[in-house]
Parts: sequence; structure tokens; C-alpha cells
Amino acid sequence: MKKTYKTIFQLLLTGMFVFFCLPMFAQVDEGGLQNPVTEADTNVEAAYYTNPMQEYAVVARSYGDSIVLRWAPQKAGIWLLANHYGWNIYRDKTESELTENDTVFEIKLNPEPIRPLSLEEMQRRYDSTHTFVGIAAQALYGPSYYNPKEQDGMENYVFRRDQEQTQRQAMAYMAAEGHIDAADALGLRFVDKSVKKGEVYSYRIECLIPEDIALLPNQVIDIACIPFVRNAYQLVPEIQFFQNSPYTAFVFWEKNQLSGYYVERSEDNGKNWTPVNNAPIYGFDPADEEYAAFGEEVGSLLVAHVGFIDSLKLNKKYMYRVRAFDAFGDYAPERKSATFQMEDLIPPAIPVLDIVIPENNKTCTLNWHVDKEDEDLNGFVVTFAYDPSGPWDRVTDVLPPKTRQWVDKNAHDRGRGYFRVFALDKSGNVSYSLSQINNIEDDVPPSPPQGLAGVVDTSGLVLLQWRENPERDVFGYRVFFANQMDHDFIQRTSQRTEDTLFIDSVERNTLTKYIYYYVVAEDNSHNFSAPSDTLAVPIPDIIPPGVAVLKDYTQTDESVTFTWIQSTSNDVASYYIYRKKDNEKQWKHVRIITPDQLKPDDYIVFTDYPEPSAVNYNYCIEVFDKGRLSSGKTGQTTVRFRGASIVEIPLTLKATLNKNKTCAKLEFTYEYKSKNDYYGVIYKSVNDEPAYAFASFKRGETSYLDCELKSGQKVTYHIQMFLGKGKRSQKSPTATVKG
Repeated sequence: MKKTYKTIFQLLLTGMFVFFCLPMFAQVDEGGLQNPVTEADTNVEAAYYTNPMQEYAVVARSYGDSIVLRWAPQKAGIWLLANHYGWNIYRDKTESELTENDTVFEIKLNPEPIRPLSLEEMQRRYDSTHTFVGIAAQALYGPSYYNPKEQDGMENYVFRRDQEQTQRQAMAYMAAEGHIDAADALGLRFVDKSVKKGEVYSYRIECLIPEDIALLPNQVIDIACIPFVRNAYQLVPEIQFFQNSPYTAFVFWEKNQLSGYYVERSEDNGKNWTPVNNAPIYGFDPADEEYAAFGEEVGSLLVAHVGFIDSLKLNKKYMYRVRAFDAFGDYAPERKSATFQMEDLIPPAIPVLDIVIPENNKTCTLNWHVDKEDEDLNGFVVTFAYDPSGPWDRVTDVLPPKTRQWVDKNAHDRGRGYFRVFALDKSGNVSYSLSQINNIEDDVPPSPPQGLAGVVDTSGLVLLQWRENPERDVFGYRVFFANQMDHDFIQRTSQRTEDTLFIDSVERNTLTKYIYYYVVAEDNSHNFSAPSDTLAVPIPDIIPPGVAVLKDYTQTDESVTFTWIQSTSNDVASYYIYRKKDNEKQWKHVRIITPDQLKPDDYIVFTDYPEPSAVNYNYCIEVFDKGRLSSGKTGQTTVRFRGASIVEIPLTLKATLNKNKTCAKLEFTYEYKSKNDYYGVIYKSVNDEPAYAFASFKRGETSYLDCELKSGQKVTYHIQMFLGKGKRSQKSPTATVKG
């Protein structure tokens, strides 16, 4: 008997139990079990009661004809003291138990303090093969496995003794949850059979440790005497699988209110079952050593799951059956898993690339062998890389399993690099050989660089950029430039640049409009590509355009006409004509004229028909070039148009587009009769810009065709009649078209 118990205890202390940890009671914090609830009105076990001062937890379960109490001190020292002094159980009398003159309101249920059985009592009551009682006996009475040495100081001795006591406590609690006999033998369980179904009972548990040694407040727990029915958290969860290596799988299920688990495995679809574990499997919170031992994936699963690693074979189907018990030693219904089969993660035998033989600098012959040809070998794939560390590109399809030689007919085009042979099996597993250089002389130049683009800012800084060459052996670029397309290009980079970005600078104060660049790629064998496309980069213009010189102006009662000589600059973009009154601060542009509206030798002619005013009008002109540089406002001229009479004349105006939307036909009427000569002026506004005198028509004309429309432009027209002697009509209603 003693020998059997000792052997079991030694196995436990040396970690032979699978995934050992403290049972449910031992996992409770020192403050006790959390979130107490009362379930007296349900068919489940009663709640767990906590108190910050307590050093033990209490649970209860009703079976309808009896109520079972379980308790467990949290600290090993308290547990050892309680084993010596014992426990008392009291129950409040129910209304049916109280008499009229009763002065005692509770019943002591145990005649003697509840303590663990002695070793002799355990040996007398239980057979030596009772595993859980054997664990309990060794936890209580087994000899110490710690033999202090002379060099161990008192601090180390105390630590090791505390460590041993904690381990003994854990073993005892594991045994108590594993079997009710062990819980009884350890003095951690009481069964009250003097109960009636349907009654609610209140129990008080008293620890007899003297208060001057340790203060343990009494614990009180209420429970209804109704049959216990398991809820979902007290059943074995779904069994899951995770293959963590080519040869092993992690079998696991979620943690819940169950304590320990027994597992069986079947290899014939459930006809026969073989035990996987002789001792229970318990859940635990993995520490760093578990992550290191089981791997990150399994370690992460162990946080919320219970499980074990099993060694399995390929091409075989397995099933598992799990039985589990709770803190009361009651077993939940067993649960079976779905069928599981290992995935083939075993790579094929490694191919050995024996030699790579170049021939005429055009082809390479590869020879390899394998020491063992796997049954599921699918074939070989030859790969190529420009660097021995990769990346590796496939250069063949899957070659048949019997292939041991392959000729690369494109070795010359590939250039110098490295070969590697991969072996593939039918499950997609791969292995590969060491790399071998091909010793081909690279005489193939890279392709010309593509996508060359650049810009010059106003400070003269040039930024060039191009796309990276597709060839992997290109390791630099050289940049060339010229000031004229027909000049000789000079290398701008003192040495090759590995980047695809280049910064240069040019002289700003120059009449040169462009600077020209191209780029050449260079590979590892110093082969040079053909030049890229030549890029003409515009140089920002910092020289303002020449002014437009006023030649002459003429004034009538109704209008003023200016004549300017065009700017001598050849990059003029537009002429802006401005007008403002003496009492106005800002110039307003009244007309924009572009060079394409003028002939090279023409003067700039502009006629304005301003409203009569007692205040002087001022005019000037400004020239802008294509870089938006300005000549400044020049040729300021002052004119005056004294008050004139406005004659109300019925005017109409209609504008219609032709089919191509390139011309607008204007049709107008004016009811006016006079012996004196008179004429009309057509005003035009483009995209809501200020209107300007665009054209005129003679007496009797009633239409005009404007074919200067551009796509997308919004053009608005109105007309006004000039009647002579300072008289004019009001402005007509507007007419708008969109090109």
C-alpha cells in the first residue's frame, strides 16, 4: 500500500501528469471566488460566496435527496493548519424544524471536527489501487522530497519548503476533485442527507484554527434542495483539432466549470477505444515556459482551452471521446469528436544539385540527384535568382519525378546568376537544393531606361526621375545633358547613381528655352544600355517681355481708339488693356488680345465706347509672356467723355449657333429714323469677363456672324446704337451661346 502511494506521489511531483495545474479551488484568488450568485430557485448548484478577509472558498450542490458541501483553503499554510484543527458544519433550522419554545436556531451536523483520515485509516478503508486516495495520502503523509544541504541558507530553505507545501496542496485538491473518496479522506467534503426536497437550507462552515493563529471568518451559503441539472457550462465542449507539426496534433476544447478530463482515442470510427491518459488532464494558464515548449500557436490556445498533444500517423482517421468530472467528483456525459485526419506536412527528400555546366556561353546543363525518392513525389522545379539569397523565379514547369537533368537554353539571355532545384510532393510540400552559380558571361546590355521626366523650378533646380529598369543586374545609371538638341551630350554624373532620381541645376538668366537630358543604365558586368528617350525640360523664363508702345489714339464724342505697336518679345501670351476712372483705385481689364488674333506686322487696335462721365477715363496696356512674366502697365492715357443724351430705341438681339458650334449668328433690330448717319456696336463677353467692343455694323445692317468661338466657351452679346452728336441708345438685352 505504502509503496503504491509513494510511486504515485513521486510521479506527480516530477511532472509526469499531463498538463498538471491546480484544480478549480486552487485557481481562486486569495479574495475568493468572484461574482457570487444565488441559484436557490434553479436546478443548478448554489453560488460561491466570497469575503475579502476569508482564506477559503465554499461551494455546495443539491441532489434533491442530499446536499454536498465542498471547501478549500487558499493558502497551503492555512490548509495544513485546518487539517490539524478541523472544521464544523452548522445548518439553520427550517420553519418545519423549529418548535414553539425552541431557543436553538441551528444544528451542528458533525459530532466531531472534520479532519483528514490518518494514513492507517486510509489504508484500512481503501484498496491500494485507488489512485486518487493514493494521491491524497502521499500529499498528506508522503516523505519530503527536499533534502536541505549545508550550503543552503535559511531563506532558500523557507522558499523550498513553501514550494513543496504548495505542490502538496495542489495534489490534494486535484485528488479531491477527481474522486469523492479522496475529498472525504482529505476532510474537504460533507454530505447532508437529513434534508427535504424543496426546502431552502442555510449552512455555516467554521474553521477551528484558533483566532490567535489565523483569523478565518465563518462562511455561510444558502442552497435549495432540488435535483442538480447540468447547464451548458458543465458539459464537455466541442472537441477541436490543430495540427502543430508534421507528426503531432493538438486536441483541445474550451475551458468551463469542469475540472479534469479523461480522453480515449479510436482508430476504427468509434468501434474500439484506447485510453490516452491514465491521469486526468487539467486546464491551466500558460506561462512563458509553456509557450516555449508548445509553440506560440498552442500556447495561445491554452489561454482559453484545455488540451493535449498527440502523435498521429498520416493517411489514418482518428476520433476522440472525452469524459470529465467537476469539483464535486461528478462526471459529465462523455462527448465524441468528429473524425480527424492528419495533413501531410512532411517535405520530400532534399534534391542535391551536383553541377551546372555552361556550354558556348549560351546554355547550361543542370544535373541533380535525391538519396530517396518519396512515394508521393510530384516532381521538380528549376528556379533562378541573380542573388544566392533570392528571390527565386521559376524557369520550368513541374518536371516528372524521374527527371535528373535539365538544359537551360536561355541561360545566355538570363545572364549570370544562380540555380536551385525544388522538389514538390502531391500535398504541396517542398524542399530545395543548395544554390549553384551558372558561370555564364554576361554580355547582354540592359534595356534603355523608360519614363524619363523632369522639371526646372524658378531657382534653376532641375529634378529628373525615371522608372527602375526591369533587369535585376542593373546597379546604376549615368545621366547626360546638352543645351541644344544637336550638340554633343556630356555626362552629368561624375559616377553612376544607383537611384532613379537625379538633381541638377541650370543658369536662370538665359534665353535658352530648354535643357536636354537622357539616361543610360549600367549592369553588374558594365554593359551599357542604349540611351533613353531624350527629354527636353523647359527652363523657366525670368526675363519679362518687351512693352507694347503707344503709337496713337483718336477720340470722338462716342469713342476712343488706341493704336499700339506689338511687343518685340517672341513669347508673348497676351495683351491686357485696362481702364479706370480718376476716382477709382483699381484698374479693370476691358479687353484681352492674344497674338493669334493679330498678324505679325499688325498694330494692336482697340476701340472703347465708355459711358459718358464728368470724370476722366484712364487707359493703359500690359504684356504677359508664356511664363506669366509681365512688362508692367505702360502707355497711360487720359480721356474725357462729357455727358451725352440717351435715346430710348426699341432694340432686339438674338444669337444662334451653327451645327458645329463654331459660329454664332447675331440677328438684331432697331427702330430709329434719322437723316444723320449712325451705326451700331456689338459688345462681347467671354466666360463672364468684362464686355468689350467686338465689332460694329452700318446703318441698315441687321445681322453679324461671329466665327471666333472656342469649344466650351460661354459668350454673351449685347448691342448699342451711336446716333451722332454725342447721342447713343440704351444697351440692348443680352443674348448668350455656349460653344
